[in-house]
Formats: sequence, structure tokens, C-alpha cells
Amino acid sequence: MPISSQVENMLKTIIPITSVALCLLTSCSTFKPAATKPSASKSTSNTTTDGSIQFITNISTTPDARTDKSRSSVAVPTKAAAPYTDRSSGAIENYSALQFKYAILMNASVEELDNPKLLSFMDYWYGTPYHYGGTTKDGIDCSAFAFLLMSSVYCVGSLPRTSKEQYDASHHISRGDLQEGDLVFFHTLGKKRAVTHVGVYLRNNKFVHASVSGVMISDMNDGYYDKHFVGAGRVMDEANQTRAAQPVGTLSGGE
Repeated sequence: MPISSQVENMLKTIIPITSVALCLLTSCSTFKPAATKPSASKSTSNTTTDGSIQFITNISTTPDARTDKSRSSVAVPTKAAAPYTDRSSGAIENYSALQFKYAILMNASVEELDNPKLLSFMDYWYGTPYHYGGTTKDGIDCSAFAFLLMSSVYCVGSLPRTSKEQYDASHHISRGDLQEGDLVFFHTLGKKRAVTHVGVYLRNNKFVHASVSGVMISDMNDGYYDKHFVGAGRVMDEANQTRAAQPVGTLSGGE
């Protein structure tokens, strides 16, 4: 056989074998990375036993953490809760139930009501029905109530029996100068401004008196009392601003 024919036959045999080999090599290089590439779940993060998440080596995040400039995990300390202070058993327990009760009725702070004798007296008589000429818990009129309050609480026993006589016997003061224990006078009968009613001033324009509705606390700014106000009187030692301690008198008569 001629040499050229032999060469041609060899080439025909080698070329297909070479093509197949090249195809096999190409397919291996193509699929190898896919076969060896780690799964996303393994490369993205790993959860450690302490609850932190591992992203890359030595870089992790933990609950309640923030990342600093180096991308490292920086723990954020939890702010401690402020200690609880129990204020239920402080100075408030030093005030009596009467102070709370009359603080509401007088629109005053509990601290202002520092006269326990006055509070006790009012509470004893509070709600007692009105009775002209009366002097007891069964019924009492305004001047008798004022007389008893001033003698029991402030030791002023020389006060006359009727409201008109009490007005005449007291030192007249302006409405703006009123203080606890002063007397306030009103006209409640007819068109004349003659004094026919009396009460004892407390504070914040409030006064206590035996009204036709019974012993109660009223407001001087109330329309009726504001309109019928006659004047105010003081029965105390003005030099020392103390109540005069005099023998307690007896009650007779009315209004």
C-alpha cells in the first residue's frame, strides 16, 4: 500500500479518538466545580450552640448585638430596669381619714388641714338638721353652731347667742382678710341687709354653718351667699393672732 494511503487511514482513525477525548476533558472541567461547590446553606451561615450565627470565620452576630467598624460583633449591654420604689407607705399614712375627707370638701391639700380639733368638731356635727333655737344633735341653728364651734375649738366662750349680736361684738374685717376661725355674716330674710345668718370661715372661700339643709360646708362665691354677704368679723387676740381663752358661756335664745 502506498505510504500516503497509510497516513490517510491513520489520520482518519486518530481524529475521531482525539475529538472524543477533548469532549471528555471539557465536560469534566465544566461539571467539576458544580460537583465540589459547597451548598448555600453550609456556606452562608452556621448556628453555634450559644445561639450566635457564624457567617465567616471569627465574624459572628449574637442576639442584642451591633456591628462595629471592623465588622466584628459588639455586644450591647441590656439596660437594667430602674429599681422600684414603693411610695405607698411614706408620709401619706401620717394623715388621718378626716384630713382626706375635708380636704376634698374644702378644695384644699391634706397638708393644709392641721387643726384636728376643728376637723373632729365639724365631723361630729356634720349633717345635723337645722332647728331654730336648737342647740343639740337633734337640731341646731346657725348662731348656736358658731357659738359651740368657737368655744370648743378656739376657746372663745364670750360670744353672744344670736348672729346679729355676734356681728356687733366682733371686729369687722374685709372679705380679703378672712382666715380660719373668722365669722362670716349674711342676711337671709326680707330685703333689708340686717344680719340673720352666721358661719365660720375655713379656707379657700369655704365656710361651715348650720343651714336650713343642716350643718354643711358652703362656698362664699356661690351665687346666693355671694349676693347676701353682709360682712366678716374676727373674735381673736389680733396682737398675737391667737384665739382668746375665755370661760365657755351658756346657750339660750336663737339666731
